[in-house]
Amino acid sequence: MRRFALPLLGLLLVTACSDGSPAAAPSAAEIKAGADCADLAAAGKQVRFATPAGTQLVGVELGTGAKGIVLAHQNESSLCEWLPYGKRLAERGYRVLAFDFAGDGGSGPHAGDDRLDDDVTAAAAHLRTRGANTIVLMGASKGGTASLAAAVALTPAPAAVITLSAPQLFAGISAADAVPRLKSPALFLAAENDHPFAEAAQQFAATAPQSVAHEAFLPIGAEHGTGLLGGGQASKVDDLITSFLRQHAG
Repeated sequence: MRRFALPLLGLLLVTACSDGSPAAAPSAAEIKAGADCADLAAAGKQVRFATPAGTQLVGVELGTGAKGIVLAHQNESSLCEWLPYGKRLAERGYRVLAFDFAGDGGSGPHAGDDRLDDDVTAAAAHLRTRGANTIVLMGASKGGTASLAAAVALTPAPAAVITLSAPQLFAGISAADAVPRLKSPALFLAAENDHPFAEAAQQFAATAPQSVAHEAFLPIGAEHGTGLLGGGQASKVDDLITSFLRQHAG
């Protein structure tokens, strides 16, 4: 009987260790922002922040100063897509925060009733705690839709909102409903052959309040979201963004 004792004990241990329980979730300290673009992320400071409901978000902060820009990424992407342009903005004197939406990159899932626009609002609040007293929201695709919805919820309102290929509706968030209530100057960008996003940019410009400065620009091409920053008219798009920021955010 003794010769079966040790194998039986080993079997019991194996069974106990493989009971189907999920592996422990990584702690906050183990979560990394920009893990898929470590070299780019290393140029900034990794930060963690949360929404009031408890959604845990991560980001990379670049630059210093009192003028902050939140960079919100497009669908099935992460903050990595924004870091090259974020670095350029930081070199121009802005404090920049590129962050991962809940469920993307290194951020945790949404808690409670949080939505994508709540993530943007939390990112703006984080920049304010870092000393930014002027906030600009800039988003690509779903990040643009979320930024427009967040802009009408933020108090005080952001100094400006810039969108790149924002759809009118995404994940239950309606930019079409938010735009007529904007209190912030807005720049709507979308490539002319990127449908239906070009039409959305035109619709936003048509329905934004006349009391706030706003414009739409449709560069030639079909680039989507942050692709506009590297397409055939990237220089023109960058010039428009730079001019808009100088005019409305200093």
